[in-house]
Amino acid sequence: MSTLEPPYGERDRGGMAARIGGIPEQIEQALERLAAHPWPAPERAPARLVVGGMGGSAIAADLTRGLYEDRLPRPLEVVRTYRWPGWVAGDALALLSSYSGDTEETLALYRDATHRGVPRLALTTGGTLGALCARDGVFAQPLPPGSPPRAALFASWVALTGLVHRLGWIEDPVPGWREAAQLLRERDGQLGPAAPEAGNPAKQLARALEGRLVYVYAGSGPLEAMTVRWRQQFHENAKVLAHSAVVPELDHNEIVGWERPGALHRGIAVVVLNDPEDAPEIRARLVLTAEYARRQGAAVHEWEAAPGPRLARLASLVQFGDYLSLYLALLGGVDPTSIPSIDEFKRRLSSRGSSSA
Repeated sequence: MSTLEPPYGERDRGGMAARIGGIPEQIEQALERLAAHPWPAPERAPARLVVGGMGGSAIAADLTRGLYEDRLPRPLEVVRTYRWPGWVAGDALALLSSYSGDTEETLALYRDATHRGVPRLALTTGGTLGALCARDGVFAQPLPPGSPPRAALFASWVALTGLVHRLGWIEDPVPGWREAAQLLRERDGQLGPAAPEAGNPAKQLARALEGRLVYVYAGSGPLEAMTVRWRQQFHENAKVLAHSAVVPELDHNEIVGWERPGALHRGIAVVVLNDPEDAPEIRARLVLTAEYARRQGAAVHEWEAAPGPRLARLASLVQFGDYLSLYLALLGGVDPTSIPSIDEFKRRLSSRGSSSA
């Protein structure tokens, strides 16, 4: 049986375990960076904030929207393609988010925003996007270099909440982030590599999920983006196929896909994410959905967000999902940091006359 106890050595050549363990410090450094490089005040109040990005550079916007969606006075939208929708015009504010600064879709959105006369900001380590911003006098919030974009999530997330605060849409997030960093530091002792599997719920759940297709279910609202983050981490870190959906929508369609039990269903593990803020009707649907999936042959596991304020709770769920994907990678014998499939795809795309990073 594969061990999940350190040292990991060659099993974690890129140091993903250390990156996850360093999340509290990443939060604190992001707060320092934001204080040193504050977002500029907008010339006029935007009608909406539109964030253009892909993958690990976009998920921070999804999490920010989920965190504040019930109190945002104006829309925050995330666009993951080459062109803005027709409703993105000069009354919007466009944030171009690309960790490398060379993501082709994000660069296309930058140029499209320029063509449409949409005010722009950027969030990047540099690259082509940084150079374009320097040329055009566009403010670019710096990110720390040298990390896979997905492992720099909290640097982007802190910066994005700072921007939403700068727009006057939310209260100051800094106290909440300091509280979150403290909670994550405490929980690292329970979830990190040094915590033995016998008392480590992330390692235990990884062991239970090993060899299965993973479905992540939650309620719509703050946890909707969390199901996407977990799914992406299973994909990139653990190199396993995963799926995510939320109630109530999945109970109006996807649940029918469970009707005919068989070998496929027995190879699926459903992870249900619960949150103390789930409305009673959402909680009831999650319970019934889990019961049905279990009856149809799936292994069902539940995880409850840590108690406390919403920001700290969501941050702790990201931490748990990151560790879970790390341990699944170790059990599968794959390097959690490398992404050879994406690297190969980019090479093939480039050979066809397109560039992407």
